[in-house]
Amino acid sequence: WPQPSRSVSAASGCTMPSRSEFALVAVSVYALALTLRHAQLSGPLNSLCTRDFVEPAASGTCLCGEKEFCLCTPSLAADVIIELEDSVGTVRHVVFIERKDGRGLAMVGGFVKVGESAEAAAAREAAEETGLEVTQLQQWCMFSEPRRDPRRHTAALVFVGRARGTPRSGDDAKGIRVVSISDLQRAPPKFAFDHGQIVAAFVARHHPLEAHAGWRRRNHRSSGGSAADAAYDGSCRV
Repeated sequence: WPQPSRSVSAASGCTMPSRSEFALVAVSVYALALTLRHAQLSGPLNSLCTRDFVEPAASGTCLCGEKEFCLCTPSLAADVIIELEDSVGTVRHVVFIERKDGRGLAMVGGFVKVGESAEAAAAREAAEETGLEVTQLQQWCMFSEPRRDPRRHTAALVFVGRARGTPRSGDDAKGIRVVSISDLQRAPPKFAFDHGQIVAAFVARHHPLEAHAGWRRRNHRSSGGSAADAAYDGSCRV
């Protein structure tokens, strides 16, 4: 490639940087200054973010630029309830991960990356966390109650999919738990956050049982259910 032209000082004989090199250095310094400035801020990146929060102490995902641009929204997660098929295609179990923080079981999933569809994120998370290739992936329901995750406002788009094979835990999980449909109907394990309520709605919709209503009441007490249960027992159940 042709080299940028440089000027030479007659007095010192030193080669002077070209204009393009000066511009590159200036842009790099400016970008570093912006990065350090935002890294030192706590809470919303700037005051423009407050217009996107219902509560000042809320936390979500913010994208802030120069001048008058700043947009804050809930973080978007793509979770998938994986129905595990046997050799003849019958579903008798569901795959969950064991969280490393001790909160209990959780649906497989994670945050959607920029430039990635929610469907692609769900399939990617399933492969990363369980080693399974999920098929028949279908959107089921969105769960967005602001306090469903104590860390920050997270809206979870939940998918239902099917897979075959033996799941193996990935880096993000402590382990894998394969739970039978009958256990989910009658004696569910402990779940993190509101995942127990989501699984309850899933069982009522996809694997109904008369005894499920009693189980939902027990799970509601054990998982600290709130007034937001109407969302789980309404549009996402029927």
